[in-house]
Amino acid sequence: MNGIQFIIAGMEHIQLLIDNRVNFLTEYWGTQPEEAECELRLQLKKYFEKEIPDREFVAWLAMDGDRCVGAGGMKISSKPGSFRIPDGRSAYIMNMFTLPEYRRQGIGQEILSRLMKTGEDMGIRFFELHATEEGEPLYIKHGFLKHKEPTYRLFKGTTI
Repeated sequence: MNGIQFIIAGMEHIQLLIDNRVNFLTEYWGTQPEEAECELRLQLKKYFEKEIPDREFVAWLAMDGDRCVGAGGMKISSKPGSFRIPDGRSAYIMNMFTLPEYRRQGIGQEILSRLMKTGEDMGIRFFELHATEEGEPLYIKHGFLKHKEPTYRLFKGTTI
């Protein structure tokens, strides 16, 4: 990680966050039609412009000079409380992505540690995420356990 600097994302980093999300999704789902990517970029810009100032979305970036080589974010949300989480606040870790040539250098681990510390400083005690097979060892190393409860989803009007 020589020369890598870690910074918390601000409004001036929105384009880096958009590029990171598109890179992650392209690696995961494959290249999509240009119009789909343009629409996604537009919606991501709106999302980050709304969520970052309110600290409802927090991200850390790994920078090698002016180049963003890794990033990760978390969406802060509130639901009615439960016995395990009385205040109902949680953080969903997402957008964890490191450029292929920078992988296996501890960048993802450092970003995850910083996200969790930031969340804890905000009073968050419950973190969750979805993991790719490649990312699973990192999350297990940080104490995440595979969730046993079933999740059901319904997507209307989408092809992916």
